[in-house]
Amino acid sequence: MDLLQLEYFLRLAANEHVSKTAEQLHISQPSLSATIKKLEAELGVPLFIRQGRNIALSPYGQAFKVYVEEAFLALNNGKQAIDQLRGTDDCQLNLGLLSPYVWTEVFQDFAALYPEVRINRYSVEGYRYVDQILAGKIDLYLGGINRIEELDNGKIQYTTLYEDDMVLLVHKSHPLAGRTGVDLRECRNEHFINLDPSTNLQQFISALLEQAGFDPTVVMVCDYTLRDQMVAEKHGVSITTRLAAHKTEETDVAYIPITWPAEKRKLGLVWRRGRVFSQSMQKFHDVACDFYRDIQNF
Repeated sequence: MDLLQLEYFLRLAANEHVSKTAEQLHISQPSLSATIKKLEAELGVPLFIRQGRNIALSPYGQAFKVYVEEAFLALNNGKQAIDQLRGTDDCQLNLGLLSPYVWTEVFQDFAALYPEVRINRYSVEGYRYVDQILAGKIDLYLGGINRIEELDNGKIQYTTLYEDDMVLLVHKSHPLAGRTGVDLRECRNEHFINLDPSTNLQQFISALLEQAGFDPTVVMVCDYTLRDQMVAEKHGVSITTRLAAHKTEETDVAYIPITWPAEKRKLGLVWRRGRVFSQSMQKFHDVACDFYRDIQNF
């Protein structure tokens, strides 16, 4: 077996989708399938269970994946150790993101300090960032980490950048506007504007609504850029973070802190436990921590 086969294996294990993985690797689907079949033939066992377009790791694949991840971690650490001894860095960072709209100011600060570092940004759906980190596709993940204790299998490490209150976003003419707080159970008859269900934030919001004991009436699903506008146009209400609501450019919306459920939105940085940081990783980690150190005092 060779490193290319193992890299393809990890990418396919992370995505569980042949065509998507082939597209990311810039190869054809037949080429990817042939590489995996060759690896399986060498090992003498099936690594994946194929179910139409989707696939999943077989018990053999799950066991093998653990050792492949460790091998790539060791190789990467070796490379980073050499780079540190040489005083060099490739000036590149592969970063997984919850949403590109949330972190604009961090990127601006980082670019001003380290214009030589190129950041390759990857949108990571839901809670799949752990697989992407372990597969080596991303160096760091920047986003929501509320469920990280459930996802942590001893192979990841993280730091919390800040914790944010959740708020209800409404039009200024809404009866709730001006309130100092709202219990989500009061909102069961409201029309909700949601984000895509696959997004990390919407999954967190849905968990809050489940705690409140009702399935919301969803009148619209849109992205972050349209949500505030739709509330301003009186299509419904929405749930977001206090920081996001504070930054809205829509003058006709107001936000009310959600008093129950009172769970805060946690956002942070996640990486592979035992990973030797490159200079670019360390620089971004330090800039992000510095930027958000006092964010909750705005």
